[in-house]
Amino acid sequence: MKVTSLTLNAHEIENLKSFISQRGLKKATSTTEYELLRVKDGNISIVLYKSGKLVHNGSEDSKRVTNAILEREEVYDYILGSDETGKGEWYGPLVVVATALSAEDILNLRKLGVRDSKTIKKTKLMEIAEELKKMSFEHRSIVLRPKKYNDLYSRFRRENKNLNDMMAWAHSAVIQDLLEKIQFKKAKVVIDKFDFEKTHYRLEKVDKTNLKIIQKSGAESETAVAAASIIAKYIFENEVDKLNRKYNIDLRKSKPEDIKRELLPEVGKIHFKNVKKCLKDLK
Repeated sequence: MKVTSLTLNAHEIENLKSFISQRGLKKATSTTEYELLRVKDGNISIVLYKSGKLVHNGSEDSKRVTNAILEREEVYDYILGSDETGKGEWYGPLVVVATALSAEDILNLRKLGVRDSKTIKKTKLMEIAEELKKMSFEHRSIVLRPKKYNDLYSRFRRENKNLNDMMAWAHSAVIQDLLEKIQFKKAKVVIDKFDFEKTHYRLEKVDKTNLKIIQKSGAESETAVAAASIIAKYIFENEVDKLNRKYNIDLRKSKPEDIKRELLPEVGKIHFKNVKKCLKDLK
């Protein structure tokens, strides 16, 4: 059996407590101060932490418990979420991903363990991403590999625009592409906020009929955004692996000064100060 974890909201935590009480499931003694409750009853093995994280042993009985307590999205036909990765790394691409999830998709992804990617170890994240690839929900991505990224960034700078303008363009592009692919009576778009005004401007022409657009910090609390983040990080890591193999280097363990100067525009973002300094030294 495969240990699975997911995050419950406050109402789902109450659902779980009620389910345990109504079914008379046997509780076990908590082993750490961080646990809210622990259940060990036959094939059911569940631990709920004070953070809302629930871990179970993957048995069919444990799965039935989680199926019974999880809430289903009833307001929207689809929830779209977008996120990016690679913005803070001097090396590798910028990856922007958007997903469009139905109520059923959201439940399935939560059961799979999709949650805030910052709480998932890299190995587990890559495993979850591989499972997401097998699923049929709609998602779109823009991958700006270093050479393309540098060219596009230079073009935006010539127009007196900055990185946030470029990111707003990318987020709006993947979102608009998805909106053209799905049919809905009511939908919601959630964007992990980075620059409200620039993103709002890029989405001005989107038809807002029966569509709610939200930009918020901590948006990975939404499964659609969390899934987008996981996919984006998966793509980023694979793209970095490709660059490492192509140039026989290890970007994750290197600084710009460790890389041959002529290779920097091929593997790095040349407007970063540490990369720019190395290129100036070359001249």
